[in-house]
Amino acid sequence: MPEGRDLRFRTRVRMEMPVRIRQVPPPQDFVEIRTTLDVSRNGLLFRTRQTYELNSTIWVTMPYSVNAEDKGPEFPATVVRIIRLPTGDIEVGVQFHSAHADRWNHSVYTTFTKPITATEKRVKNRVRMTLPILVRAGALLDESVTLDVSRTGVLFVSSQTYTIGQRVFVVIPYQPTGLVSGTLVEEPGEVVRFVERAGVRGVAVRFTARDEKPPFA
Repeated sequence: MPEGRDLRFRTRVRMEMPVRIRQVPPPQDFVEIRTTLDVSRNGLLFRTRQTYELNSTIWVTMPYSVNAEDKGPEFPATVVRIIRLPTGDIEVGVQFHSAHADRWNHSVYTTFTKPITATEKRVKNRVRMTLPILVRAGALLDESVTLDVSRTGVLFVSSQTYTIGQRVFVVIPYQPTGLVSGTLVEEPGEVVRFVERAGVRGVAVRFTARDEKPPFA
């Protein structure tokens, strides 16, 4: 049976993302690297075999790269839900404290108008989230940040020239060290729409099947 109330009030997206979790006493002093099951602007869900206590405070680094020189800042969160599985694993739902939740809000997003190109065809829930992203289109490598993400696509800031239907490859979340170490995993996609206002341009990409090999493998 789940422990704790389901306090989620933000749209969630199923997304696998490396995350560093640090517990502080009580109950214990412990650090582990896990992979998220889903994320939202205000929280995340991950699976573990470690012991967590309901309403305890943990510190979260997301996205996390073990190879990066700068591991990124930690943000406090509260354990609000624990689901014990028959396998012995537990799923832990955490809610970010207000400082962390506000961090995901990208002010540029609120300036956008309705899409000016192509038809709106999104069928999956989106989460407004700022994550580092690398987009490859031919010889072009476009390093930027996301405005929102979903299981089937992403909207990111870009001043580069793209065309509707253009084939691209996306790395999200992007860590520059992966380009050197050869650990990048690309998601193939295609450009489906643009959003523009006040000189800020958003490019929407729909993920497609993995039918091409990434060049960094």
